[in-house]
Amino acid sequence: MKTETKRAVNAYTFSRIWNSAFLMPLLALLTALVLGALVIWVSSGSFLTVIDAYSGLVRGALFKERGLSESLVATIPYVLLSLAVAVGFKAGLFNIGVEGQFYIGAICAAWAGQVTDQLPAVIHLPFTLLSGALGGAIWAAVPGYLKARTGAHEVITTIMLNYVSFRFVEYAVSGPLRDLQSSAVQTPHVSASAELWSVAAIPERLQDPLNALAVAMCCGLVAFLVARVIRRRRERLALARPVTYTIGRGKPARAPSFFTRHSSLVAAVVTTALVFVALPVLVRLWWPFTDPYDRLHIGLLLALVAAVAIWWLLWKTTIGFELRTVGANPNAARYAGMNITRNVVLAMAISGALAGVAGTVEVLGVSICRCLPMFFSSGYGFDSIAIALLANNNPFGILGVSFLFGAMRNGADLMELNSGVSKYVISLIQALILLFTSAPVIMRWVFRVRVDRKAQEGPLTRGWGGSA
Repeated sequence: MKTETKRAVNAYTFSRIWNSAFLMPLLALLTALVLGALVIWVSSGSFLTVIDAYSGLVRGALFKERGLSESLVATIPYVLLSLAVAVGFKAGLFNIGVEGQFYIGAICAAWAGQVTDQLPAVIHLPFTLLSGALGGAIWAAVPGYLKARTGAHEVITTIMLNYVSFRFVEYAVSGPLRDLQSSAVQTPHVSASAELWSVAAIPERLQDPLNALAVAMCCGLVAFLVARVIRRRRERLALARPVTYTIGRGKPARAPSFFTRHSSLVAAVVTTALVFVALPVLVRLWWPFTDPYDRLHIGLLLALVAAVAIWWLLWKTTIGFELRTVGANPNAARYAGMNITRNVVLAMAISGALAGVAGTVEVLGVSICRCLPMFFSSGYGFDSIAIALLANNNPFGILGVSFLFGAMRNGADLMELNSGVSKYVISLIQALILLFTSAPVIMRWVFRVRVDRKAQEGPLTRGWGGSA
């Protein structure tokens, strides 16, 4: 009986997860693609144009020369900005100002990257990344504080700050931070030590012992965390086992050895030493990324780490529990003794920091001049709202949806060349995805999808008149 009940519960849980996290976003995506095909068909008068457009989109995103790497390059800022939006949503906040925070992070990185060229890369690159994150965090914390203390709705304040950030960046690029030696209106080039490494340049970069040591320490940190998780899991399994008692004298239990008690530290030290010694030699002997014009950079690893970190923060820490509680029910959170003002400001600051890092990555790893030009228009911040909604604010779902949007963005040019269809059809498809994702009731009615009313989530943000 217990087995049957457990199976029923597992089946019900799987059904809820499938409907909310996979089925509805998939239906929204497919519906948007079908309607986009209809628009192309009607506007061109030929169904073959639809086939040419979509085949060009796929080839441009994945199969042309450097197509996949360029799609990954476009995915990186999408991941960071969508995580920023998702953190706000989980705290009951609609941070529509990630585009402005993206700009602030970019201008802070442009300043920090060229303020000095005397620092080694292991110091200068983290300093530049932290500068961009700090700029975005401060810019986002202001509307968070206004929301918590005065009830000013974050949608209004963040939209207004978007325009302030755009004009501020234009002033800084054309005024105090302008490169006077360049005919173009742009900031000076960042120092080589502050640039994000391209994947093709990793073997050369690792020949510097300080760079190799920094990479080895990062690998050691990962080994430490993995070993710690494994050790804790084993300890929980050991505690869950039934205790058996035997009659008579048994051998006394042995005390755990040093290596057992400090297995995480040992794993970190061994991994650091091995990577520091072997990795520079191995990548020198063989490295698959040899195209010097490939723009893919280590910001991809940064985006993956950010997704894992946000997942861990939201679902495995007390801070994340408080953020989600404040977002779900601020009155209950207040009754439980949680500081509403602190959590709202913290959520906006984390969101802004992620957006600032996205802007930093664009300056340090993508910009051709490794600088911030005057006309720095991206649109990433507004697309990220659709990505966060389509992924149901799940950090790992955001990785997949961000790659989808990055691939569509990258393949749009070849689609236009291949079929004559304007590449801005992609913006139409993305808008339709956002529309259908934000109206799940309509999608359930159209496709006759049954869902338990109790399983439906509440609104992502609170009403216009309420304050935390």
